[in-house]
Amino acid sequence: MQGLEKLLNDNDIEIRREALEHLRGQSGDFAIKILLKAMEDTSWRVRNTATDILIQDHPAESFIKGLINLLYFEDNAGARNSAIDALIRLNTKVTPYLIEAFDTPNKDVRKFIIDVLGEYKDSRSLPLMLNALRDEDENVRATAIEHIGKVRESSVVDALIEITGGDDIWTAYPAADALGRIGDRKAVPALLKALEKKTLRSPSIKALSLIGDPDTLKYIIPFLEDPTKTIQEEALRATERFYHKGTSEEFITGEIAKRFGDRALEILVSHAWSSKPKVRTSAILILGLMRDERAFSPLLEISQEEDLAEDVKRAFVFIGRNRPESLVRLFDTESIAQKRFICDVAGRIASHVYYPVFEKLLQDDDGHIRSIAALALSRIGDPRAIEPLKHLLADPYEDVQEAAVDALSHFGSMLAVKELIEMLRHPSSRIRKNASLLLGKIGAKEAIPYLGFALKDGDVNVRKACVEAFSLLKTEDSVRYLIIALTDEDTSIRVSSALSLGRIGGEEVFNALTLLLSDSDDSVRVAVSKAFGNLKDARAVDHLITLLTDKNGFVVTTAIESLSRLGGAKSKSALLQMLSADDQEIRRTAIKALANFEAVDDYLIPFLKDSDWATRMAAVEVLGKNAKGAVRNELEKLLDREEDPIVKKAAEKSLKNTP
Repeated sequence: MQGLEKLLNDNDIEIRREALEHLRGQSGDFAIKILLKAMEDTSWRVRNTATDILIQDHPAESFIKGLINLLYFEDNAGARNSAIDALIRLNTKVTPYLIEAFDTPNKDVRKFIIDVLGEYKDSRSLPLMLNALRDEDENVRATAIEHIGKVRESSVVDALIEITGGDDIWTAYPAADALGRIGDRKAVPALLKALEKKTLRSPSIKALSLIGDPDTLKYIIPFLEDPTKTIQEEALRATERFYHKGTSEEFITGEIAKRFGDRALEILVSHAWSSKPKVRTSAILILGLMRDERAFSPLLEISQEEDLAEDVKRAFVFIGRNRPESLVRLFDTESIAQKRFICDVAGRIASHVYYPVFEKLLQDDDGHIRSIAALALSRIGDPRAIEPLKHLLADPYEDVQEAAVDALSHFGSMLAVKELIEMLRHPSSRIRKNASLLLGKIGAKEAIPYLGFALKDGDVNVRKACVEAFSLLKTEDSVRYLIIALTDEDTSIRVSSALSLGRIGGEEVFNALTLLLSDSDDSVRVAVSKAFGNLKDARAVDHLITLLTDKNGFVVTTAIESLSRLGGAKSKSALLQMLSADDQEIRRTAIKALANFEAVDDYLIPFLKDSDWATRMAAVEVLGKNAKGAVRNELEKLLDREEDPIVKKAAEKSLKNTP
């Protein structure tokens, strides 16, 4: 044993930790004594090992007093923290010991015990928590209240109410907060009373909003004009909470109007320009609930701020849904940004009131507005929009064309398929392309032969659109045309066809894709590799293994990922060989790909010492998913030597997530 004690004093952390490992399976007071002493070590790894052995090999009653004694080590934070961690891991079986140990003059130890018991949420500790509310130390009292609030135990509400009504602000403040967390309506009278004390106003307003009794809102609304700004802001945020807890907007706005009348808008707008984002969000929401058109002007100004644009849109939508015509005059603006904003809002409301405006805006000089108008018309659903929308199929901007195709597709059965088929012979390639896309989107299977003919179009964009249409139609004939497209002279079409076929699958598809394995274009071989991964056909494994020797690194990494998806012993063997690749990116991809296979830890552990941080990170990500046994030890060693903060953080997270 002297040898063991000597090893435990060695300067090398690993030697001290391994010395502790000899105590595994050994019973008796001596082993416990050594392990408790090791919990005073300067290395957290040594302390962790000691804690693990203590908890796993010894009954709690044999070392619990030793653990509690460590809480008294004022000059050794590591020992205290390790003892607290161990006590939390022991859970409720040590509750009686901690309750007994609470009877100590040391205020720090009393606070630690409250913290540990608070984690258990054991009802047996509630009497102690309640007694702690009268502790002579204010930190102990405040900590007890905090944990009682987390437990959300209604049986302590009376005690908290009493504290809230007392003169000790240090405990009354967290008591009011705890009453809000518990949410028992019995606390409402006490919290309303507490509103009279300026020092308790803020937590009481918050607590009342967390309870959410609509009848109490009238007591909170006046504080929107409190002399103290923080109280005003708490009242504003509380009002938002009432809304989210189900109080109707009519009731909320009625209470605000009853108190402030026409001044309500001015008060809310002033908070909408607050420096605090959460306050601004609350103010904007309530402005929307007020449904007051006078809010449009200030809200439009705020809408230019990117972070708040979405909140303002929701407010506009709320106001506009009530009176959609109120927005119409706002379209008449010289500001392109505001015009886009109003278009977006009106598009979400999708009222028939806006139809004439949006039809006119299809000819607006701004392409973004034309796109929004097209999609808005589709949401309104008025078939009069079909003809004007068709004109946008020839728009010079692609995003506008795409919006027109999407918008028209919403009209589905109202569209004349014969007319769209006729468009496949239109002189404009834009029309031919967009007609092809539209036929695919509306599922016009009768158009497949015509789309097949269009697959020979001289314009590559038309042929691409046909491929996309075939991938949407997914019939035997459309698959046949996609296979034909694999021979297109244009690379992008071969890529698009291969990827589409990979998603559709089928016997013919597998054989057709194999013909592209030797394609001269790298992107085509990448697409075939991805498609094989999607097909999940075991016959693809050999082909993918062949691609692992491809001259292009992207082809190789894609093949690695597809082999990972296909699985199997042959894939695993091939991926293990890729761990010795010269290219770092390929090695990293292989490491990540092996996450889907069993028994790979021994192959990946060496990469925790790789000179490349990204490779170490890949190894940590895979190994850290279940950091137990040898893997856990290696990750702990990594923490001792790792200098990269990202890798270190990932390793810490893995160790924390695996008990």
